[in-house]
Amino acid sequence: MVKCYAFDDAVNDFVHNVNVFPDAAGAFRAGMDGSVKASGAGSLRFDLPPPPHAGANISGSWTLQNDTLFGRTFSENSTFYIQFRQRLSPEMTSNSWNGSTWKTVIFHYNNATCAAIELTSSNYYGSPLAQMNTDCGARGMYTTLDGLLWTASPPLLQQQGDFMLCAYGATTAANCFYWKPNDWTTVYYKIHIGTWDQPNSTIEVFAAVEGTTTYKQYIKVPNMRLSCNSDPCTAAPGKQQGYNNLTFTPYMTALGANDGPAGVTAHMWIDELIISTSPIPAPQAALAPRPMPPTGVTVR
Repeated sequence: MVKCYAFDDAVNDFVHNVNVFPDAAGAFRAGMDGSVKASGAGSLRFDLPPPPHAGANISGSWTLQNDTLFGRTFSENSTFYIQFRQRLSPEMTSNSWNGSTWKTVIFHYNNATCAAIELTSSNYYGSPLAQMNTDCGARGMYTTLDGLLWTASPPLLQQQGDFMLCAYGATTAANCFYWKPNDWTTVYYKIHIGTWDQPNSTIEVFAAVEGTTTYKQYIKVPNMRLSCNSDPCTAAPGKQQGYNNLTFTPYMTALGANDGPAGVTAHMWIDELIISTSPIPAPQAALAPRPMPPTGVTVR
């Protein structure tokens, strides 16, 4: 393990303009929730207000404005693992947001959240379909139908792994992994960075819904080309750049200030963040309570 964030410390985990940042109008809409949590004393909660709101940056973000969140920089020829618990309210998953795509987390370099070194998890145009992209949204984690090569041209798979029927034009709940409302879903990433600008990186993402102890894989993109932020990637500073930070945010690029249903507030929760250089075990289901011993029994 490199770093762990439990979101249990009301003093240090939720500091305005240190790790909690406001929406575009300056209002702080992320903070500690001591009631809805996966474990411990609390979780990180984002409130997405009804219109009129701040638009694209509707609820602010949680991050660190430096390079210390990961504990190190993962550059060429390295692998890192990230796991956290995520919960979305029904208002989040069922609201189309006028077709906008909401993000959940961005992996990036320093403070650059829209760049070549960037992996963003989100939904897909108003649906609960889970997806991922890079290069500031320019390239989705899509593959050929056999799942062996990245492609942006249909026919293609929008998910892979355990969801090999999740093809473009057939992204139904029966074929694909959809975010489940009111569920503490465990999301698990394995990111292998090969050589910058060469098709030898691999992006893998898994999910385990609450109460299960096994993951289902919904992203598996081998032979992926990842790039640095500063060309040429064969020389400094680009060659030394890598992933060292993340941002939790429900940011929606195309969201207008009046988009969304009137009077409805949506929520996103995050808990139990782990960043590691080694694989992270799947979550363990809660043990069933032991039966009460019988009463009124006499031992003879």
